[in-house]
Amino acid sequence: MNRGTRQEVVAIIDSRFEAIDAAFSEGLRGELMMAIDLAGLTGAIDLPKQRSYTERLNRAIDRNNEAWLEANGRVA
Repeated sequence: MNRGTRQEVVAIIDSRFEAIDAAFSEGLRGELMMAIDLAGLTGAIDLPKQRSYTERLNRAIDRNNEAWLEANGRVA
C-alpha cells in the first residue's frame, strides 16, 4: 500500500473519531470499529496503531456509557 493511501485511511479513521466525539451513535461505533480492523488487516496501519485506535474507541464508548448513566440514573 502506498503512502498516500495510508494517509487517506488514517484521515478517514480520524474523521470518524471526530464525528463520534461530537455525537456518539452505534452506527458510527460500528463503522469506526470496522475501519480500524480493515486498516489493520490491509497493513494501512501497524499493530500498535491499531491497538491505540481500539483503546481510543473503547474510551469513547466508556464516556458515552457514563453520560447515559448520569442522564438516566444509576441502578445500584
